[in-house]
Amino acid sequence: MGYYDIDDILADAAKFPCRFNYAVPGLGYLEGNVGEEIKKNAKVELPLWLARILAIVGGDEEADPDSEGALPFVELLAPEILSSRVMNAIKSSPVALDVHSINAHFYALAVKWATLFDDRELVRVLNYMLLERTREIHNHAASGTLGGAPSTFMLTLDEFEKKLYRDTHSGCKETRHWIVRK
Repeated sequence: MGYYDIDDILADAAKFPCRFNYAVPGLGYLEGNVGEEIKKNAKVELPLWLARILAIVGGDEEADPDSEGALPFVELLAPEILSSRVMNAIKSSPVALDVHSINAHFYALAVKWATLFDDRELVRVLNYMLLERTREIHNHAASGTLGGAPSTFMLTLDEFEKKLYRDTHSGCKETRHWIVRK
């Protein structure tokens, strides 16, 4: 993923639930209270690019004398796309899961979350999911045509998997042409 990658930009724009650790003047519009402060412990959804920064940057140590140090401005809460319900569905049958309906940029968001929190269990589950779904994607790419009617499985792919399908289909097609020319 790069700076100009549209899928990366769209993934960073996805909203994640956060809880503010401080009352912040002038940010009440995030809760619908224009001109007011956002209250401490207020839960709002922020784009990932902003939430990630606010979860790293610390607030004022003197603002909360009960704390042992500066807390970050917000605490990231687990998103619905990585809930235990979704993780259990992945573990039970990753090929049957409709990843696109969960989020069109599921893998990108899950990787960003796993990287941010060093979540090894999430990485393990994602690797298993990708391995199982990649087999199915390869089977469709090797036997199908790119412009034909999509199967039910093909409608469940997220953007990363769609790119993987296109690349695999192109590779299989070029290999067949190479073999025929030999």
